[in-house]
Amino acid sequence: MRILILGSVALPVPPPMQGGTERIAYWQARELAKRGHTVTLIAAKGSKADPSYALVEIGGGDTVAGSSNHLPESGSFTEGSRNLRKELIYMTQVAQWMLDHGNAFDMILNNMRGGESVLLPIAALLKLPFVTVMHLPIFDGLAEQFRFYRTPVITISNAQRAGFDGITYVGTVYNAADLDELPYQEKPGDYLLMMGSIAPHKNQKDGISVAKSLGKKIILAGKIGNPAYWESEIVPLVDGKNVIHTGEMGIAEKAALLGGAEALLFPVVWPEPFGLVMIEALACGTPVVAYGNGAVPEVITQGKTGFVVDQSQGVGGLAVATKRIGEIRRADCRAEVEKRFTIARMIDSLEQALTAVVHS
Repeated sequence: MRILILGSVALPVPPPMQGGTERIAYWQARELAKRGHTVTLIAAKGSKADPSYALVEIGGGDTVAGSSNHLPESGSFTEGSRNLRKELIYMTQVAQWMLDHGNAFDMILNNMRGGESVLLPIAALLKLPFVTVMHLPIFDGLAEQFRFYRTPVITISNAQRAGFDGITYVGTVYNAADLDELPYQEKPGDYLLMMGSIAPHKNQKDGISVAKSLGKKIILAGKIGNPAYWESEIVPLVDGKNVIHTGEMGIAEKAALLGGAEALLFPVVWPEPFGLVMIEALACGTPVVAYGNGAVPEVITQGKTGFVVDQSQGVGGLAVATKRIGEIRRADCRAEVEKRFTIARMIDSLEQALTAVVHS
């Protein structure tokens, strides 16, 4: 197949730091090309070129969602919506590129935030299958657009589909972890870990409360996605000794931190689409304790790779589960990823879905 992959206009593909969607888009391009498909990847400046696929750089890699106002070279602050406005400019450039070159492809595989809906009319004009991978939750307005355009949709969990019937679902393709980048560690250190953007839906506050109730150290690794939440709820609790914030990090540092944790805490309070960090932790041998929202019960095998707690049980329920973490065999966590969440397994599922769309 001749496949145009829309990766990201917000971050390079793959990203230098955080950015799960961009990492997945890179694996899509690389692995589908290895399987004999002709692949063109549209991604932000600074993305990784590869002889197996064609790279088209659109976007500045400077429009990360959730970032606060920044100080440009002119020395004056910009309006809070500047990043969104820049991203829309890049999306317009993507739309024009599609109009100019789209007829050279059999399909478009879309991973872009915003591209879920903005680019649908362009794909309709081109009369091309516009297969959209849903990396974020579906919502009513978006579902209406998918139904109207009869968009082929790939979900990254079955939970994403709940309450949204009538959409043309063409497969569930679970995310993957790169086992070469995430070495297994049999013996952990003496800390709990939360890894992800600092924001209310990720709920670092409950993670800190669990650690305090158990007398354990907790490390928070991730960018500040919501400055108001960070300043009001988290900063007063970070003491640099028992509650530590490390910020974003590269993959090697990330793997070392994941592998050294006794457990990854994942008390998310939103309909989690997948939770890539969970399988990254499991790959390193680290079990997960999480609220059972969204895809969490699909990813974590209860009592084998961690513990899934109903959110109604709150911090107390998480703490009880975390105390039992020694019951989990770390080798079983690694084995689960090797069985269910490899890159090859992800591409197998993706290729099957794309082939079905082209031949439908």
